[in-house]
Amino acid sequence: MKLIVSLIVIGLFSSNLLAADPAAVKKAIAQGSGYLQGVFDKTSGGKRTVTALALYKAGASPDSGIVGGTVNEILERFKDGKYRPASEHIYEAGVEATLLADISTEKYKPQLKMIADYIVGQQKENGGWDYPTGRSDAKYNGDTSVIQYACLALWAAERAEIEIDDKVWEKVLAWHVRFKNKDSGFAYCPGTTTGHFKDASTLNMTAAAVANIHIAMLHIDPEFLPLKDRRPKKREEDTEPTGPKFGILQQVDLDNEETRSESVRISSASVETVKNAFGWLGTRFRVENKESPHATYYYYTLERMAALADVENVGSHAWFDECADYLIGKQLDDGSWNESSFFDEGLDTAFAILFLTRSTGKLLKRVSEPGFGDGLLAGGRGLPDDLSSVDFNGRTIQQKEKPTEPLDVLLASLSNTGNLDMLDVQEQIIEQVQIGNREDLIGQVDQLVKLVDHPDPQIRQTVVWALGRTGNMNLTQYLIDRLSDSDLGVMIEARNALCWISRRPTGFGFPEDPLDGLSPSASDDQKAAAIAQWHKNLVLTWGEWYLKNRPFEDRGDAFEARLRKKMENLKYGFE
Repeated sequence: MKLIVSLIVIGLFSSNLLAADPAAVKKAIAQGSGYLQGVFDKTSGGKRTVTALALYKAGASPDSGIVGGTVNEILERFKDGKYRPASEHIYEAGVEATLLADISTEKYKPQLKMIADYIVGQQKENGGWDYPTGRSDAKYNGDTSVIQYACLALWAAERAEIEIDDKVWEKVLAWHVRFKNKDSGFAYCPGTTTGHFKDASTLNMTAAAVANIHIAMLHIDPEFLPLKDRRPKKREEDTEPTGPKFGILQQVDLDNEETRSESVRISSASVETVKNAFGWLGTRFRVENKESPHATYYYYTLERMAALADVENVGSHAWFDECADYLIGKQLDDGSWNESSFFDEGLDTAFAILFLTRSTGKLLKRVSEPGFGDGLLAGGRGLPDDLSSVDFNGRTIQQKEKPTEPLDVLLASLSNTGNLDMLDVQEQIIEQVQIGNREDLIGQVDQLVKLVDHPDPQIRQTVVWALGRTGNMNLTQYLIDRLSDSDLGVMIEARNALCWISRRPTGFGFPEDPLDGLSPSASDDQKAAAIAQWHKNLVLTWGEWYLKNRPFEDRGDAFEARLRKKMENLKYGFE
């Protein structure tokens, strides 16, 4: 039977359907913080600063015993106008500068200046950084990981309005252009066989390199985001710069050749380098990083890179949602994480918290409000996951109050409302599910099931979304049925609801939207073919999953017989 699909789509927006549950993220952070507080006295060296930074980002007061005590330990490293890091040298400098700057750039400006002087003094002639001792310049060109923390320290100093010579940043960009691998990724110590992967490109180091390049570029031109290419064009009437983002730096108009010749340049080679490196990441992205013994280091690096680049996706992956969901599932009962063979649980937990708090994104004010795509509320496909604290009228976001209508009243009104009220009812249902009592939703299953076959696709879409949030495996048969809905938006919502219930953020690897990647000029036949193939893949894979995982009491029922027949027909081309 030919699949009939509604292509009168109310928009082609792709919303972030699989966002990690905000309540689950908050709980994981709280439990992880509790663990760190309990083991802090046993922590030594640079791990103490990383732990204190994680706790501060998680909401600890700067005057608390752990954070305040760690700051006092850091201050002891400044003597006679110089900064003397302990055994972790540049790594330690980067984290210590970050903690001091985050707490108060004004109060700790003298210390940040000394750290900056130390970092600049350690920069190699080729623009990189390395361990201060034990490595010869003749053999070692620099260490991508060390460079990452050197850049972090200088960024912290710039936030305190400490000017860094432009040539420092020019050399950073030149280093990355020169020492990238042929495949566009980055190795730990380029040109050597040092490290677990020798001279091969890795996820950790490539993400670090993309972050390094962005820090350098943003200091040169605060408006330039090469992965977005959204730097505003300068108007003739503009006589003043738009203002700095990172401190005292002023905007440089890179389209003006005269300006570029008199200041540090962001070369086309460095732009190409960062775009290609990000492309390398996009094709190799993994939620679970099995390639490195430094697994949780990867998540903190990934968060920092994505925040600096201002990207919500790496390749086709919603990096935060997928990784957050994975990390929440891997948290141990005592609140810790143990994901790395090289780190202990304390450092693993600190890095996980720095990721889950989106520490860099909040610092850059890029995740200050809950984020979601336009979704159904703006006439697109898919419902947003978190509307708990904002009001969205199609264009603007404002703070909102908790809805007052009970969930059962809202569901009852869903099928009776006119078109003018539909979006408001849907929005309130989502709010009730997000910030209300989840038991209320579970108690409304009978009402939801009655509406799952409603003739209005917008109502079916809302119902499917809600069924997924119940977490009830007994309801998955309704979701699998809706994979064959006549409306594409409902099909997409059913697929995402199954991902939610099964705790599989990416499902079985098939795209959220079958039309993604098609040319804008694709014909209706091409679109229908893409949807048909996508539908077949979904029914077969989710059907197999259901047959293996369905509740015992549902085995051998009429739905199972109907599903097996549908799968057989799809497999052999009879449908």
